[in-house]
Amino acid sequence: MYKQLSMLLALLLVTPVMGVKYDNVQDAAESGTFELEHSVTRKSFFKTIVATSLIETAGTTKLGRIIVRNNTRDGYKVSITSLEGGALTPVSRDDGEENILYDLSLTKSGDIGEGMNLIKDITTTALSSSEPVDFLYTAFSAESGESVGSPTDVAFALHIVIVDDSNVMEMAGSYADTLTVTYTDL
Repeated sequence: MYKQLSMLLALLLVTPVMGVKYDNVQDAAESGTFELEHSVTRKSFFKTIVATSLIETAGTTKLGRIIVRNNTRDGYKVSITSLEGGALTPVSRDDGEENILYDLSLTKSGDIGEGMNLIKDITTTALSSSEPVDFLYTAFSAESGESVGSPTDVAFALHIVIVDDSNVMEMAGSYADTLTVTYTDL
């Protein structure tokens, strides 16, 4: 029963390809048609992979990867927010702890579609805003009539960058922040 149903569905889903033949056409017009089709499966994929959440020293630490695949003409955007506004914030201030400011850096591997903008370096100042920081976004407005010109298939390594000239990283304290990366298909 299942096999018969599968074969029936397969026959119904297949578009018949037929030609026409007219012999001995005289004083008339006859036509044949060609039906054309093109189909590309939509790709709208987003993934994050956490490498570490432990920041042991000043300098650059790889936090993980962000992977994006998209082939839609109206594009997408990827944004990031910091719960603590671009700072590792002390859990308590019992021992005089102070915020440890940081920047973020993205290293790209792969291709970003034509018509997309990328910001590779995100500063503490940008993260301190109450608004998400769009770091990968369309280069045009929806009203402009423009569109993305090629697919995106890209992976980013996400790094935290801490400059610690006053050795705060070596002083007592527990610090935390939460980064949220959001992918929005437009």
